[in-house]
Amino acid sequence: MTRPSTPSDTIRLTGITATGYHGVFDFEKREGQIFTVDAELSLDFRAAGRSDSLGDTVSYVGIAELIEAGITGDPFDLIEALADHLARDILRTDDRLMGAEITVHKPQAPLTQSFSDVAVVARRTRADLESSGAPEWLVDPESLVDPESLVDTERLVDPQRAPSQEVHAVLALGSNLGDSAATLGSAVAALNESEAVRVVAQSPLALTAPVGGPEGQPDFLNQVIQVATRLSPYGLLELTQSVEQAHHRARGAANGEIRWGPRTLDIDIITYGGSQVSTPVLQIPHPRAAQRGFVLVPWSWMDPQATLEGYLVAELAATAADAADVRRADAADVPDAADVPDAANVPDAAAERETGARS
Repeated sequence: MTRPSTPSDTIRLTGITATGYHGVFDFEKREGQIFTVDAELSLDFRAAGRSDSLGDTVSYVGIAELIEAGITGDPFDLIEALADHLARDILRTDDRLMGAEITVHKPQAPLTQSFSDVAVVARRTRADLESSGAPEWLVDPESLVDPESLVDTERLVDPQRAPSQEVHAVLALGSNLGDSAATLGSAVAALNESEAVRVVAQSPLALTAPVGGPEGQPDFLNQVIQVATRLSPYGLLELTQSVEQAHHRARGAANGEIRWGPRTLDIDIITYGGSQVSTPVLQIPHPRAAQRGFVLVPWSWMDPQATLEGYLVAELAATAADAADVRRADAADVPDAADVPDAANVPDAAAERETGARS
């Protein structure tokens, strides 16, 4: 009997380049630099060779978009971590992919020596994604994050799978362009009007000094809200980005956006129940939430007993470097209540906790 042959076909993408903010130094995360990614994917596309049908192979368009999102998304300290996460995330997109070799180039690495490039290569196969006997709605923890960084492997969820019941999530909103108070009110109303999301608590508005980004930009108005949702983590991310877009947010350097620069609207997912997600496009809990006073302070106003990774949010807020620059917005910063859609219909966190609805 003839043995099945090992996949010997390859899809190769070379030189996908974008600006990212990966690195261990603060200036790397603040100023950004160019990263280039090469991908070599192993599969068997003999069926596509015979049929000439896209359905019989893996579309490299989606792979290229995923790589670009990984470069421009939430920053990693190490390019080794970026390469590993890209390789695993690509393999999860299609069962026909048997292996992925990802090379991440960092040609502007902070070295004093003369050099042309720094690069790392991650080689992963489907064996790296095999299940370890977890419930079917969980993915293999190793396929999402470095196991040494996990608090509880049971908390890792498939970001594409919707929950069987409502999950409570915490979102942080910010704006410093246009009528920011009206924008935040409109954004909260838009989220509340979604069929799969209901707002269950919201903080007072906070006036905060910008953290990072270009000098001279206006102060931000920030707010933290709690929602109950039946959306998957990726579904919630898609909704928040659509609300941003509806409020004239243009994402990415290609649209003139500056890292940590002025925003008409920014919505970050801080927590999703007690779950963890770690992919190139989404990390939950938000990796920098525990250091951000402009998130922690209004969150503690909304819910004094809230916790983040086992720590009281109020205690984290007290130690945040920018906490002193966060204050409640006064009447001059906030429009008349009638101008904030549905704000009066949102209960406070204490009332929500009394009903036992807190996740």
